[in-house]
Amino acid sequence: MFVCFVVAAGEIVILSAYNNGEKMGKVKTVLGEIDSKDLNFTDMHEHILVDLRPYVEIYKNAFPPIDEKYLTITGENMYYLRKGYFYLSPECMRLSDTDLAIKEVGYFKAAGGSTILEVSPSGIRGDIREIQKISKAAGVNVIASAGLYADKFWPKSCADMDIAHLVKYIEDEINVGIDGTDIKAGHVKIACNSLNDNEIIALKAGAVAAKETGLSMQIHTGGWTGDNFLDTNDTSKMIDMILNEGASPERIIACHMDSFIKEYDALKIIKYHDASAKLNLDPVRKILDTGVNIVFDFFGETCGYEAAGILNPTDYDRIYALLKLFELGYSKQIVLGCDLYVKIYYRHYGGNGYLRVLDYVVPMLKRSGAKKEDIDNVTINNPARLLCAIRV
Repeated sequence: MFVCFVVAAGEIVILSAYNNGEKMGKVKTVLGEIDSKDLNFTDMHEHILVDLRPYVEIYKNAFPPIDEKYLTITGENMYYLRKGYFYLSPECMRLSDTDLAIKEVGYFKAAGGSTILEVSPSGIRGDIREIQKISKAAGVNVIASAGLYADKFWPKSCADMDIAHLVKYIEDEINVGIDGTDIKAGHVKIACNSLNDNEIIALKAGAVAAKETGLSMQIHTGGWTGDNFLDTNDTSKMIDMILNEGASPERIIACHMDSFIKEYDALKIIKYHDASAKLNLDPVRKILDTGVNIVFDFFGETCGYEAAGILNPTDYDRIYALLKLFELGYSKQIVLGCDLYVKIYYRHYGGNGYLRVLDYVVPMLKRSGAKKEDIDNVTINNPARLLCAIRV
């Protein structure tokens, strides 16, 4: 191991430590700091307790009208909810049951999972004390995220903040604690749904906070969001803004990149099937070639947006795309997740829970001939590199 340090104002600050060429360091979990080497199998994009009910209003005109009686979680209503109407269901769009979450995260632990990156920042995050309780009860490392979700989800206290105040707000969650507790965030997450002025301010503030604290930063971008559509060109703009604030590309993670590997419009897929069924990795490679990391985080989605004319890539598409990206040498820039943000994704309601990467994606990658090194990179090595602070 090689360790580099400097003495600043009488204080020794470890800038980086290397073991076989990989950065090592401390990671802030909701139960305290641990060594990055102890993270093991890590899911890099999940929600454990989250409130996304504002999407009910955002999406109300994106789907054909439906009687509200079909929006409660019942066996009969799954027919509608799994077509995308879950977005109009307040019950579906909030995860708040601690006991159920302990059980669901426990399934992840039992299958061999060790660590979950919880990417719900301020504005959508559930009670951080309950998230800590879930982590302890399930025996899974949980890293909380500082930052802000899209501006329609912002806490009122942030509404009139300039960049400097938002930087302090984010850094306080990292250095002091979240919501008046001593539970500290170990990651930065900024979400943009429209790239309006507020979201750009948050994006820049997140970049500064990530740079100053040494943490990695995940940016929510992508896909279809009802009134707006942020594509990979918008992702490139977001990356440029972050880099202009002095952040390092190797510390940035672009979310939801598996949204862009094929045509999403259902009518086009049906009318021009031969062409639209083919995967297109060029948009994703364009992002990777900037030096940033990406996360394929929709594995195991049991719902789609069929009622709105949208079809997601399948898990088969995603695994094929991973294999191709491995062949092209990108495995050190990719991490994986399931993005469980809807109640009916729980195993309790017939979904895949937090297990799809563990019990399906990894076995299929192995059966498809992927190298162990590449699989370890996307599930263990890259998360360990990204989740340790540059400064410890």
